[in-house]
Amino acid sequence: MNNVNNMPEDCAKQWEILLLLLSSEEKKIDRTNENEMDTMNYFYNNKGVQKILLHWLQQMKMSYARKTSESDTALKCDEVSLFWRLRGNEKFRANLLEESYKCYTSSVLYAKHNSLMYALALANRSATLLRLKRFQECLSDITMALSNGYPIEQHHKLLMRRADCYIELQQRTEARASLDAAIHHADSLNFSAVNAMEFDRHLKILERKLESVVGDTIKEPVKLPDCYMGFNPHFKAASNAIELRCSDTVGRHVVAKANTKRGDVLFSEEPYAWVTLPSDEKVCEMCCEADINPVPCSVCSRSVYCSESCRALALFHHWECEAAQCALFPTIGIAHLALRVLLISANNGFPVPPRRLPEPCTATDLFKSYAQVDKIKIYDKNTPPFYRMFNLVTNFDKMNNMDYIQYALTATMLTLYLENFTLFFDYLPSKVPCSLSHAELRLFAAAVILRSLGQLVCNGHATLSLSTVEEANGRNERTLTEREVRRATAIYPSAAMMNHSCDPNIINTFYKSRLIIRCSRELSPGSEVLNCYGPHRAREPTAQRRSQLRAQYMFTCNCTACRDNERKDFLLLFSAYACQSCKGPISWQSKQPRCQQCSAEFHPDRALALIDRAEELASQAELAVCLESRCDKMLASYRLRQQVWHRHHAGLRVTADKLARLYADVGEFSKSMDLIKQNIQNLEYQFGSFSVEVAHELRKLSDVMLERIVNSSQHVDHREWCLETHKIIKKAIQLMELNYGPWEPVVSRLKDQEALVSSLLAESRTPEAADCIHHNLHYNLKI
Repeated sequence: MNNVNNMPEDCAKQWEILLLLLSSEEKKIDRTNENEMDTMNYFYNNKGVQKILLHWLQQMKMSYARKTSESDTALKCDEVSLFWRLRGNEKFRANLLEESYKCYTSSVLYAKHNSLMYALALANRSATLLRLKRFQECLSDITMALSNGYPIEQHHKLLMRRADCYIELQQRTEARASLDAAIHHADSLNFSAVNAMEFDRHLKILERKLESVVGDTIKEPVKLPDCYMGFNPHFKAASNAIELRCSDTVGRHVVAKANTKRGDVLFSEEPYAWVTLPSDEKVCEMCCEADINPVPCSVCSRSVYCSESCRALALFHHWECEAAQCALFPTIGIAHLALRVLLISANNGFPVPPRRLPEPCTATDLFKSYAQVDKIKIYDKNTPPFYRMFNLVTNFDKMNNMDYIQYALTATMLTLYLENFTLFFDYLPSKVPCSLSHAELRLFAAAVILRSLGQLVCNGHATLSLSTVEEANGRNERTLTEREVRRATAIYPSAAMMNHSCDPNIINTFYKSRLIIRCSRELSPGSEVLNCYGPHRAREPTAQRRSQLRAQYMFTCNCTACRDNERKDFLLLFSAYACQSCKGPISWQSKQPRCQQCSAEFHPDRALALIDRAEELASQAELAVCLESRCDKMLASYRLRQQVWHRHHAGLRVTADKLARLYADVGEFSKSMDLIKQNIQNLEYQFGSFSVEVAHELRKLSDVMLERIVNSSQHVDHREWCLETHKIIKKAIQLMELNYGPWEPVVSRLKDQEALVSSLLAESRTPEAADCIHHNLHYNLKI
């Protein structure tokens, strides 16, 4: 193991190399036939491996669990907090509110918990939040500032700010109480004449604002959809319309036992365990809520939550805090979730093994007893959830020996971390159902981590949701758009029972950490419910899909889409060139390609030359100052591509989208809409009429349609445009709710648009227009 000394200086970059070196030394023995206990008994007691891994952990702590610059530290530091608060003050005075908010958030993260510095950072952030109209978050910061030592002589300022928030939220009772509290507090202070005048001036402004608030508006909580036909008592978190079965050919699988329709909820499941993915975006580490106003861990500056209540519930972080400070989790990837599985299991308490088995005396006995269960009955709702987690497949028997050894080394490292950097093994004895020695407890914990690693690789889910992001173009202009992002990796034992298909019949949606699965099409009794593990028939060719599935899940896919030979040519359409004679698709694989439809010869050089010219025109369009010039050049680029590419080519959709945006910018709404409708038809052909791709394109279409009717209120066709827009928005709502859930902000915005168009229709209603509204629709969409 002499090569271990020749490592990169950055110890975070050492991990993969370290794994490769150690596993290369150990690969002479095939360990994939061993059970987890035997493997971990070998690795955890290997003194050489222990020494190297423990040294690496100590190096990680020395490198990262400290103040690394004047602006960053893993622990709390008032100097760093002050640095960011002063910078936030500069941005606030310059009215750069988003930038000041980010600075104040950094100040909150680095301030020592329950200190004056923490309270000041929270108070300053609340001022920015009020200006940003994020009133609920402002209220939360005010409450925390007041309870964490904010100077008592300044309390009235926060109480007035709280009243302002409640007024904006139309909550009269709370606003009045906050104003009264501010007045009462001000009376207890010995104000100077100037301060008294300023307070009275501010008070009068708020009193006038309060006069317009007539009552209390209460925000309705999010109502999650119910499982179709209720929950199945024999299949935890699943609908009564489906059941879990087992067969020799496909193992455990999910089958419909009643007729279901598109949109019916088949699963509504909280994860057994989950972890956030490394990202600049702040996500609550307890509930997975995104776009949060971060509340930090009280010890480190690396872990954040959406509220103090979520922070208090995150008991697992007690054992993870040191690792978070050491930057361990971004380094080890999915192994973080394997550690979290152990911590969650310990927090819940490992269950007593089935009564029919002898009482376990060793870690090996206990470990083996958890597998000696009925693999179907453990899904009864009253069975401890650990059994469902423990009995997910690992595929260790099919795995490459090198991969298995690397998983074992990772489990060893994490167990060493728990033993040497935390008091976890002082806590664990009370959480297992039998008396085990310290050495046995370590062995048991290491085996659970190893088993979880295997399970997570072939059973994990990435939680997806929409995020609003800024996009820049070549002219330094920025636009807001929604993008699907992965926020976390989670394990859902019930949903994991679905087998794979490259053409699935379900849709996964997420509310915070909860997975809600709907039918994407009608199912009849006896139909298997099928998920997509990643490779989809509309996105990747058969050979590529099968290769990916073999590599990660250890099986050769034989689903309908993979057996359908016609599908092999289907995806070629979206990268095909157009025959100059018949416009049929051409995907050249030989030196002298010909059209398969008309046998006409195809000239690649000529086609590539036209595409180069089209790229040049598109670049010129990006840099052009005049909007009309941009449109002209992008249109010329688009027409050249139309000459060369097949009509279903994905590149044509991209260019059409850019051109549609430009047309909307110059007020050519009809031209913009025609291009978007054309893209919708193309996307429907590739992905299906109810796909997420079509949902996003419909949202774009609704935005352009709405802009047209707002900008052309006197046009003779205004009412017809309103009718058409109304239907498109309703369809966009339907598809967004199906693919993402009604709780997503984009759905609320679409519903606001629908209400606006409905009001315009009501204003323009005439006796002649009151007949069948669909008679007036002239668009050509297959929806």
